[in-house]
Amino acid sequence: MNQPISRRAIPVGILGASGTSGAELTRLVEDHPDLELRFATSRSAAGRSLCDLDPACPDVPLVHPDDADLGSVELVFTCLPHGASAPIVKDVLAAGPRVVDLSGDYRLRDAGLHTSVYGSPRDPAVAERAVYGLTELTRREVDRARLVANPGCYPTCAALGLAPLVARDMVDGPVIIDAKSGVSGAGRSPKTGTLFVSVVDDVRPYKLGAAHRHRVEIAQTLQRVAPDGKPAPTVIFNPHVVPIERGMLATMVVRTPGHSAADVLDALRETYAGEPLIEVRDQPARIRAVARTPRAQLGVSDVAGTDHVVVTSTIDNLGKGAAAQAIQNANRMLGLPETLGLVPGVLARSDSP
Repeated sequence: MNQPISRRAIPVGILGASGTSGAELTRLVEDHPDLELRFATSRSAAGRSLCDLDPACPDVPLVHPDDADLGSVELVFTCLPHGASAPIVKDVLAAGPRVVDLSGDYRLRDAGLHTSVYGSPRDPAVAERAVYGLTELTRREVDRARLVANPGCYPTCAALGLAPLVARDMVDGPVIIDAKSGVSGAGRSPKTGTLFVSVVDDVRPYKLGAAHRHRVEIAQTLQRVAPDGKPAPTVIFNPHVVPIERGMLATMVVRTPGHSAADVLDALRETYAGEPLIEVRDQPARIRAVARTPRAQLGVSDVAGTDHVVVTSTIDNLGKGAAAQAIQNANRMLGLPETLGLVPGVLARSDSP
């Protein structure tokens, strides 16, 4: 495990480091110039090294969560299953550290909606304090937060492409999202549907229309940015598993009467001007451009002879869709440069003049 590189290194911990998102986050924390990893936990693999589970990961000892010293850190990343995270987040906050939670337990603001979608209990007082951490859209709230709910991968991918249009009241009618994700989005636990023989040479749609829980999260973000008094457009969400390890593509058909594809492109470019992790282009976005990076790529395509536009959005589901966005949020919560540890050349505090 890395030693502190300066006396100002900020101690952090990771609960649930052996999952796919937790392992990616551990790698990023180990390489971060201003963070010191004090503990990484796993119930199933305690006593082993993370690199025993995945040789692409650093040699970090995994400890049982009961042995994690919460008092030794300033921030904890919780990479635990939905339902299991909420009570642990409450305990961590009570112990003092700030939290970036990568589960879905605090993403949905409405308590009844959370219950109907996830079916798991959570403390109402803790939920009230949670800030939704789609970093580019919620920076000010994240800066002041003690608990950030890291968004889901599909909602991040879709909302980055749609939110600027909804905020400008450019969208009329439902939004149809065709989304495709690599197999790592299903996590590390073995499931019949994610075995190699189940995914190779196939593209499998699942939980179509309104059945996937991430549809609700996408709709929540769009309603948040919609002009006052305006309902957000209905979201029709069609996810698919594709036979790649990581990466995600959302192809979104939107009706924009009175607005051309050039207008949509301008809206995206204006919203994300100067954003170091988001690229906007006038060609379709591609997974290959963002795989294994913290970046997102957005593209706009015209539908000739119609008042529709196609917006494409790509992210790495473990990067911008999980671990990299968690680092973005943590950096802001801790007063560090937002892309520190994610983009080469960003100065650590100890390197700053």
